[in-house]
Amino acid sequence: MKNIQKIFSKKKVCDNQSGFTLLEVLIAISILTVGLLGVAQMQIMGIKGNYFSGNTTAALTLAEEKMEDLLGKSYTDAELTNGNHPDANNPIDETGQAGGIYSRMWIVTDNTPITDTKEVTVSVSWDNLSHQVSLSCIKPQ
Repeated sequence: MKNIQKIFSKKKVCDNQSGFTLLEVLIAISILTVGLLGVAQMQIMGIKGNYFSGNTTAALTLAEEKMEDLLGKSYTDAELTNGNHPDANNPIDETGQAGGIYSRMWIVTDNTPITDTKEVTVSVSWDNLSHQVSLSCIKPQ
């Protein structure tokens, strides 16, 4: 009987405890938070890059459409006179209609680079002129 009492009366002390301490949990949460913030920042940069790429593509399309229009006109057309020509609908949207964030203009320079040619440069800008794309071409007589 004494042996049984001895077994039950002894408190068993375990040196090997399982589980995590509060400090370990806090460190793990901190590391996870830093990683998630990095992923969130990467997502924000990706969204901004996509927005900029979309605007650049739209601006290039607007410039290309105007360049094709100008090159299809006769050499003496009013839109191909020497000087700066702003688009009548400025500002324009991605379809070229009035209203939007894009501003389009073209510059015609007579007898450049040689006589009886015109250098035509179409520029489209957006975000209050902070971004711009330009296309240049030579129109023969």
